Amino acid sequence: MNKFKFFMIIEVIILVLLGVSLLKNRMFLIVVGLGLLLTFLSTRVTSRQLQRVLKQFAIALGVVALIIFVANGYTWIALIFPIIIGILFWKSSGIRYTSVHGQNTYDENENNFQRRGIFESKDDHTVSRLSGNDVIDLATTVFQPAGNELNIKKASGNTTIIVPDDVAVVLDVTAISGVVKIFDEITKVNAEHVRYMTPDFGTSEKRIRITIHVGRGSVEIVKG
Repeated sequence: MNKFKFFMIIEVIILVLLGVSLLKNRMFLIVVGLGLLLTFLSTRVTSRQLQRVLKQFAIALGVVALIIFVANGYTWIALIFPIIIGILFWKSSGIRYTSVHGQNTYDENENNFQRRGIFESKDDHTVSRLSGNDVIDLATTVFQPAGNELNIKKASGNTTIIVPDDVAVVLDVTAISGVVKIFDEITKVNAEHVRYMTPDFGTSEKRIRITIHVGRGSVEIVKG
């Protein structure tokens, strides 16, 4: 079950509780019933003056019903809960970095990730943020003759790096807790440092040194 479905289930439960609470409120039911009755009668009478009076009473009862609705605790929960969840999702939303060169592209609709170019300059090789899940694709990276570097620093969150078959990698991971998966090899990390180097790193024309510092989260290196 993804986060959105879980949020929708919770929100529906809150709305159901709100409906039950209002149905148990006799004053709310009486006010709404009288308001609907007066509105109906205003359409049946022929006297315009009487119609105006009935409509005014109906509006007054509607205001009372609205006050009762707003005063209900479940109403505020139903309104505040999406705001809180939206803030949390916004803070922890993942960013998908694609290793493009010479351009900066964004696609906010793809898998709820934003796309941002990396390796567009010598200094643009650091990902630093508080938390969140990152997917970094090195498919179109312009590799330098001396090799490239990528530094990732964050307090929490999962990191997936997609490495082309012809790219050699040196990986240094420091984590308080998490799991490191390098080309289907899984290693649990507990306040440890993990280092991995492909055998052809010294001779490969395309190579990258990746340094990751994460407090809590998984790191996965996959071929792509």
